Formats: sequence, C-alpha cells, structure tokens
Amino acid sequence: MNVIDQVASDLFSVFLFGSVQGAVFSLLALGFSLVYGVGGVLNLAHGGFYLATMYTFYWCIKVWEQTILMSIIITLIVIVIICILAFVLLIKPLQDSAIGVLIATFSLAFFFEQLVKVLPWSDNKTHWVPTIIAGNPIELFGINFPVRYLWTIIGAIIAVVIIYIFITKAKLGKSIRAVAQDREAAQLMGINANLIIMVTIIISGLLVAFTTILYGAGEEVYPSMGWGFLIQSFAIVVLGGMGSIPGSVLGAFIIGYSRTFCSYFIGTQFAEIFPIIIIVFMLVFRPQGLLGKKEVE
Repeated sequence: MNVIDQVASDLFSVFLFGSVQGAVFSLLALGFSLVYGVGGVLNLAHGGFYLATMYTFYWCIKVWEQTILMSIIITLIVIVIICILAFVLLIKPLQDSAIGVLIATFSLAFFFEQLVKVLPWSDNKTHWVPTIIAGNPIELFGINFPVRYLWTIIGAIIAVVIIYIFITKAKLGKSIRAVAQDREAAQLMGINANLIIMVTIIISGLLVAFTTILYGAGEEVYPSMGWGFLIQSFAIVVLGGMGSIPGSVLGAFIIGYSRTFCSYFIGTQFAEIFPIIIIVFMLVFRPQGLLGKKEVE
C-alpha cells in the first residue's frame, strides 16, 4: 500500500470511528446539556452516572449471573433511582446555590468512584464488560468495523430523534421547554418546575444507561472512568452551547472526529487533552458556544 492509499485508508477510519465517538458523546452530552438548559444545573456527577450504570450492568451479568434482558431492566431501574435520589437529596435543596450544586454533584461522582472499590463483590481492577451485540466485524474498504459500533451509531441517531420529537411535540416536552425558557412564568402557568427538573435529570440518566447498554457492553470498566466521560460531555456542551440540543450533537461529532484524527495522525496523548483545549479556547473567545445564545445582563 503506497502513501496515498494509506492516508486515504486512515481518513476513512477517522470517519468511521469518529462517527462512533460522536454518536456516544452526543448521547452523553445531550443529557448533560438538557439538565443545564432546564434547571441551570451543572451536574458534575454525570460521569459518575455512567460509571454506576456500567458497573451495575457488569455486576448483573458477571457477578449475579442475570440474563441480558434482566441486566438491562435492573440497570435502568438503578439509574432512575440514582437520579431521583440525587435530585431530592442534593440538587433540590441546593438549587439556589450554583457552587453548592457543583460541590454536591462533584462529591457524588467521587462517592461512586470510591464505592465501586469497596463493595464486597467489586475491586479496583479493570474488567471487560461482555458485549450483548454479537456478530462478525463488517469489512468496509478493507477496514474491519465491529457490528456493535454500527448499532451504536444507529441507536444514537434514533435516540436523538426521539428526544427531539419528545421535547418539541409531547406535552411534557413542552413543559420542559417552558421551564427552560422562563421558570417563573412556567410556575405561574401551573407547571411544577421542580418535577420537570427531576424528570429532565431522569431523562439524562436514561440516556447514560442507553449509552452503557449500547456502547459500554464490549468496553472496559474501571473506577476512574467516569471523569473522562464528564470532561468529554462538558467540552461538548461548551463547544456547542450550554443548553442547546443541536449544539450538543454538533459539538459531539466535532470532538469525536477531532479526537480520532489526532489519534491517527498526531498521537493518542494529544487526543486525550484535546477536550481541555476546546474548553479553554471556547470560554475565552466564545463563551456561549457555537449555537448557544449570548446571555444579556
């Protein structure tokens, strides 16, 4: 293979695997952005939610020997309970204090990381989560592309479309938009803002669980993994615009392709620090993000 063919092959690989990263990041960032857009809450436990659901799914299959279907059901129930408790015990009492919410959700993420280390059936090691989507890799122009990655992309597209239709068409979705636009006016119209914020956090958690089941099954799980996904999600919503659904999707794919390009042509070390560079750059030069609206004081 000559140099031109190799570069073309690498670029196609960037497109394929960057699409996978973009799909995964869009699901994670969409939930993060929704919670901020509706409740003004920067949920630093978002990566911890991913960690908790990954471990729950792994324990169900490998430790408690549950079927795949039962493991999925248990994982969904666990993330819903976590979201409700996080809102009732931490976010709601502190929602008038942005710093208080930041500290509380950060502490919750750290709690999840330490918890999975000390439980009797867990440890501090890295484990491989069994995949639930079997099948031989698909060969595309000489590149072996795992079939579960294809389903990850398809599933992410379906999930984003469903969320968009729900937010724009459903009655509950319209209530979410009303609270996001003007919380006090929504309350005057009889909308329970606290309930809407809790529902939004649950939706965010379910998106995390969906990502876990779709993409996480077949990947590694380890105690500190939640922080990486938090940084990715935060970088994406800063890039796309805090609270902007289209911005979150756009930012997810920009970072997904950029990270993959860096891995192939520059180095994996730079790919890991790329989201941090994005956060700093956008906060300095365009704080509202690509599709976000500039706040007027």
